[in-house]
Amino acid sequence: MFDTRVAASCRRDAGRLAALVLTTLFTASSAHAQIWVESGDAGDLVSTAQNTVGVGTLSQIQGLLASPTDVDVYRVRLTATLPFGTALVGLNCVAIQSPNVWLFDAAGTGLGSSTTCSGGVKQIAALSPSLAPGNYYVAVSFYGLDPQSAAGAMWTPGPPVMRAPDGPGAAGTLSGWAGTPIVQPLNPYQVYFHPLFSFCDAATSIPRSTWGELKTRYGN
Repeated sequence: MFDTRVAASCRRDAGRLAALVLTTLFTASSAHAQIWVESGDAGDLVSTAQNTVGVGTLSQIQGLLASPTDVDVYRVRLTATLPFGTALVGLNCVAIQSPNVWLFDAAGTGLGSSTTCSGGVKQIAALSPSLAPGNYYVAVSFYGLDPQSAAGAMWTPGPPVMRAPDGPGAAGTLSGWAGTPIVQPLNPYQVYFHPLFSFCDAATSIPRSTWGELKTRYGN
């Protein structure tokens, strides 16, 4: 039976280490930096990805892989061009076989992945050419469960390094996931972002008339 619980001591120690590293890499300059918490279960494709909704800098996504074959894909927005080598996305980890993080463009074409756990984080940096502003997709999957396009695996199995797509399906767009997942911590997971990332959709404000009706019905 799959157990999504993580030992408290392991998670606490790893979280401290990851926070120390990622604070340096991804400290948000905006006072409006916010966290998106997975709502229900994020989909595993671009067409079913979960939109992040809010205002200001998106500093972190918190989610849960509910089963070995669960994959979570989120839509986020990059607000300005980031040069080659800039740290973009970081996923907390405690081992090479912790969950992996993947980055796709607006069409679902692969841009980068990281399977290396170094200093408590699996990090994706901007690869050449530099990324332009726009919508992107970030995915989290268990180690061994890899993205596929119509032509096959987008990334080939290989040494645990950060790299662009290099498999037979590298030029295609995300169509599914395949492989033998290895369930290791950390899960639940935290994904951290460069301060130039934001929510992909703005939050919808509640009309004052509606708020008044709520206060009348439920009190202050």
